[in-house]
Amino acid sequence: MGKVRRLFKHTAVYSIGLFLKKAIGFFLIPIYTRVLPPSEYGILALSYLFVSFSLLFSALGLNTAFFKWFTSEGREKEAASTLLWFKIFIISPVLVFFMMFAKPISLLVFRKSLPELIILSILIVITENIATFFTLILRAEEKSFAYVLVNTVRFLLNMGLNIVFVVVFRLGVKGILFGDLISLVFLIILALPFVFKHFAWTLDRELLKKMFGYGLPLLPLTLIMLLLELSDRYLINIFKGTGEAGIYTLGYQFGTILQLFILGFRFAWEPFFFKNPEEKELFSRAGLLFLRIGLFMWTGLVFLLPEIFKIFVSPVYHSSMAVVSVVAAGYIFFGLHEVFSAPFFIHSRTKLLIPIAGVSFLLNFLLNLYFIPRWGGMGAAFTTLLSYFVLAVLSYIYAQKIMRVPHKLTAITIDTVVTFLIYVLLKDTGLIVRLSAILIVSIYLYLRSFKMNLRVR
Repeated sequence: MGKVRRLFKHTAVYSIGLFLKKAIGFFLIPIYTRVLPPSEYGILALSYLFVSFSLLFSALGLNTAFFKWFTSEGREKEAASTLLWFKIFIISPVLVFFMMFAKPISLLVFRKSLPELIILSILIVITENIATFFTLILRAEEKSFAYVLVNTVRFLLNMGLNIVFVVVFRLGVKGILFGDLISLVFLIILALPFVFKHFAWTLDRELLKKMFGYGLPLLPLTLIMLLLELSDRYLINIFKGTGEAGIYTLGYQFGTILQLFILGFRFAWEPFFFKNPEEKELFSRAGLLFLRIGLFMWTGLVFLLPEIFKIFVSPVYHSSMAVVSVVAAGYIFFGLHEVFSAPFFIHSRTKLLIPIAGVSFLLNFLLNLYFIPRWGGMGAAFTTLLSYFVLAVLSYIYAQKIMRVPHKLTAITIDTVVTFLIYVLLKDTGLIVRLSAILIVSIYLYLRSFKMNLRVR
């Protein structure tokens, strides 16, 4: 199988699993929007924001370091056991300690006293840290089907538990978090047979030091990227309240459908460029193919959006539809950033990504301070688009100084502009015309690939 074909085979498997997760989440949207008022939906969004930041800091960059030592250094069992016991005996007790401060933390996060939600969120962080360890092994061994299987079963269980806790027992946000926690425990049990062979009763201190040396510099980069992605919801909550934050969050969730494809690509892209560090032409071809698949998916999403909202979303949330196309377009540029950034990782120059991400976040934060009080969610959406565009441009410029990759910028620009232009011209037409537009874009992108003799190897 050709190298690029293999790359997109793994991308497809991971993306299908991630899309199944998102699809399960979409089935819950009608339930959430009919049972939870916008203010409580906003509290749920802030709970997940707290979990995301806690996972970032508690991981300490060790997950990325583990991937390096497990796959390229030939120390599978030492890396696995060291990371597992560190998570269980060091990180978990520290997180338990923070439960003592649940009330003041809840005042900071929610601007109201909800300590029980903070306690549940911390328990989720502890459990997800361990669950992530199991799924890291599956990724490192390229067991993409097993990875998708255990995660899909987990999400199906989560969906069932959420229906019971939210609809039957009327537990609200607390019930949703309970469902998350129980399903994570089940994932650990389900994944255990796949990874048990890597367990050992050892914690290699020297290896742990090396993993810290490699992983800790990635922590500020990950933090900046997380702030870039999530800070807008917190600012909307401050300036516009939890109701507006909840409505924007729902629209943002639809926009992040593109993020699922990007994440699936990233799962496959990292081992691809590490195994083929000198295959610059392959990088270029893979990047252009990634863009064209992404543009096709974006077109399908935005042209079918009115029908999707009619089926899945309560009318009280329909105003969130306006942000979806803008946020999704932003994620296309975020994906290009992932493509362009390979040289930073190949040549161990990831520290250069910190100021690049920092400039993008600073731009995002300042523009949000100006636009959110005036335009609300739409201001945040356009700021997201511009910030990710700047991130992609800066990543390309500085990556080329490290390693020149012959990316086809002209083709990238033309394909993106033509696709966006077709959307602008036809977005307000009837369903038949919009379906025809999806077909037109797909044929156009296919013919462009054929004309340029894009051979996938």
